[in-house]
Amino acid sequence: MQLTTSLSVAEMDKEQVHSRYKDLALVEEAFRCCKTGHLEIRPIYVRKAARTRAHVFVVMLSYLFIRELRESWREIDATVEENILALSSLCGVRVRVKHYTLRLCAVSRCPLPSSHTTRPIFQA
Repeated sequence: MQLTTSLSVAEMDKEQVHSRYKDLALVEEAFRCCKTGHLEIRPIYVRKAARTRAHVFVVMLSYLFIRELRESWREIDATVEENILALSSLCGVRVRVKHYTLRLCAVSRCPLPSSHTTRPIFQA
């Protein structure tokens, strides 16, 4: 495949053109991820521009989170969806105890997974 551009060689050499083309592929992948799969962004019908910007901001923030998970879990032979599903069996525990001084104390804990499949995901 040959890439063509309107830029001169002085403005951008062929390695830079190829690199920018690969960046474009990453952007397209990000939009596909936002429209399907994890984030399911779809047409929204809001009347205020601020709400539309807020919605897109949350989706882009979620995409960054998914990208970080993908990078953290690159050594694990599973997709982000599979890893999230495997971790969905974990649950946090919050214990609230009324202390003798009549103050309410709370302790939160997320137990470590005991399964050999979820432990590497959790530790990554």
